[in-house]
Amino acid sequence: MRGADYLYQIGSRLHRSNDGWTKTLTAWSGFCFMMASQAPIWKIHFGLSTLALLARIRDKGMEPTIDEVNVLDTVFKNEKLRALFSPDSYHILDYDQEWEQGFNNPYFPEYKTSMAKFFNTDMNTTTGRYKFADVESGAMMTLHFKTMPYSHNKFNFTEPFLVYDMWAEVSHNGEYFTENLAKAEETLKTKRIFVVWH
Repeated sequence: MRGADYLYQIGSRLHRSNDGWTKTLTAWSGFCFMMASQAPIWKIHFGLSTLALLARIRDKGMEPTIDEVNVLDTVFKNEKLRALFSPDSYHILDYDQEWEQGFNNPYFPEYKTSMAKFFNTDMNTTTGRYKFADVESGAMMTLHFKTMPYSHNKFNFTEPFLVYDMWAEVSHNGEYFTENLAKAEETLKTKRIFVVWH
């Protein structure tokens, strides 16, 4: 069952592997297969390029994930949210996260170059949401977030799903308010998106 879900997840995101580099690997693997009877080196090329192709399709098709502990820490650090949601009485009702399609996000012009578009079909950014409820206060919250790949070479730190924008929509006793937990403009002053080349 887990294997079937794994293949389903990859298959449902197969469009992410429709970039120039994956097409080049596919063509090269096919060429090496046709040449395999000519010399052993072609068999080696075929094996290595096919493994690289399959690994790339697997990695591009993976289901995006976020560090839930970091999300909860961010929520419970906020005073307004901590007054309504307790670590002992909150429940997560729903969760969703998916890759953003295309190159339309105005925050990341780095992905609009022809080189970046050759290796990617999107900007490797995601959008998602959590739905929270608290059994003691009766409050409900939809927590929206956006992530980007980030790499800090100075400290050899990489975060494939760095939250650069996060806000909460909260309803409690007929009242509704929005609380910003991370603003894109503030985050992007000190951090730049990592452009994936492989």
